[in-house]
Amino acid sequence: MKISNLLAGLLIGLAGIAIIWYAQTLPLMPGQDVGPGMFPTLIGAGLVICAVLLARRDLRAPARSPWLSFPPEFRHARTLAGFLLVPTSLILYVWFSESLGFIPAAFLLQLALYLVFRVRLRTAIPVAIAGALVIHFLFYKLLEVPLPWGILDSIAW
Repeated sequence: MKISNLLAGLLIGLAGIAIIWYAQTLPLMPGQDVGPGMFPTLIGAGLVICAVLLARRDLRAPARSPWLSFPPEFRHARTLAGFLLVPTSLILYVWFSESLGFIPAAFLLQLALYLVFRVRLRTAIPVAIAGALVIHFLFYKLLEVPLPWGILDSIAW
């Protein structure tokens, strides 16, 4: 899929503005100069700057390309499924991670992605298990991010 720089800049700029807007709603921390909204605001500002540079690049071009064009490969169901499964997996994670838990949800979503992208099952299963466990360790133990245990609540460590 080919997205024009103008459309990409517009979408990225809108995302940056939304991030900045939401970051301003985060409550301030008493006694601290830097609140929790500082980093999201910086990221949003960076996205807006990149969006302007990207859109400007397309506006300067003598001939504009179409805003959106699909290559012939998108006629194949597997390619389209792989393209749609990435954002769908994020939505499914949000819906099912609390009840299912991070480790099972991460494993199942990674396994689905690997299989759609034609990774062999004997490779996909151990990599999905290792990926879920490594990501869980990094976020839960090192970064101390509270991740949902779901069905594994009885063995939470």
